[in-house]
Amino acid sequence: MPGINMMPSGSTLQIPLDACTNFASKAGNAQITLTWTDPKDKYATPEGETAQDPDQLVSVWEYTQIIRKTGSQPTGPHDGELVVSSSVRDQYATTGFVDTGLVNGTLYYYAAFAYNTDGVASEGAFTSATPIAGTPLAELAEGTLIKILENGSPVEFYLAKHSYEPDLNGAGRELLVRKDVYDQRQWNSSNANAWANCVLRSWLNSNYKNLFSSAVQALIGTTTYYYTPGNGSWSVTTRSDAVFSLSGTELNGSHGNCNVEGTALPIWSTLRLAYNSSGDRSFQWTRSPVTSNTSSAWAFDTIPEFGGFGINTEIGSRPCFTLPSIALVDQNLNLIETAVQTTALSAA
Repeated sequence: MPGINMMPSGSTLQIPLDACTNFASKAGNAQITLTWTDPKDKYATPEGETAQDPDQLVSVWEYTQIIRKTGSQPTGPHDGELVVSSSVRDQYATTGFVDTGLVNGTLYYYAAFAYNTDGVASEGAFTSATPIAGTPLAELAEGTLIKILENGSPVEFYLAKHSYEPDLNGAGRELLVRKDVYDQRQWNSSNANAWANCVLRSWLNSNYKNLFSSAVQALIGTTTYYYTPGNGSWSVTTRSDAVFSLSGTELNGSHGNCNVEGTALPIWSTLRLAYNSSGDRSFQWTRSPVTSNTSSAWAFDTIPEFGGFGINTEIGSRPCFTLPSIALVDQNLNLIETAVQTTALSAA
């Protein structure tokens, strides 16, 4: 058989399994959560045949071991401390194994080795992470102000809602809304109120997003939300962006010429108030177009009051985005940028 030497019946098969895949680590307070996918059994199926004939089995998975080491990556299955041995296939693929009792600030290296029934280990899969003390966003009260570095300086953001739009994003995305408006900007520079193509949305997802570190941008990812396309298309649909603006509905505003985009946020009365750089109350754009006029969009003014404004009017931009619920803040409520990172190195 091309490429595979079949062993006589009763002989030990020295053919290793493939390495584990999707091996990843997520750091927490004095602990690291590890997830991985165990390899499939290996068949010696002749070229051109796709059926998995039991008689063609050459390597059968029995268990996977995780080895931990500090200082450097494990070089083999005996180079480090055994953390866990799992004989249930894909037992930790989703929920993960939690390695506890670790020292915060210490970099831990992990290697995964899959063993077959003949005791032969696969090549390693590797990951690493550094546990750090902190409080997950999920444990903070809605309305808490946390600080995130924006262009190197700490800026306050409201934790506006736990599990934002879970039917669209799944559970566990925390909505963050900037306390102060960033600056005065136009919704659009042309006479059309299409949100997807407006200069405000484009600026939020380019110039503004790039004010954050690459670590924060990775945590932000993208968020799906309800929106009205605008420019004559008034059916509510969904869209995904990294950074966006609140809808009029989320600020508990309503009007006959405004579609319902989502639901009122728990702290909507607080979020209606936006501030400029001097601390004075300010206007804020929403992402909601005025359905009766393609040259207008909705905003909240300083009263605060819900009203339509011309899209060429300069009004405060109020950025918002989501972070994972397991993202951590320190004792001063500063986002710990490197606390919830996933490092998945390719198999050696």
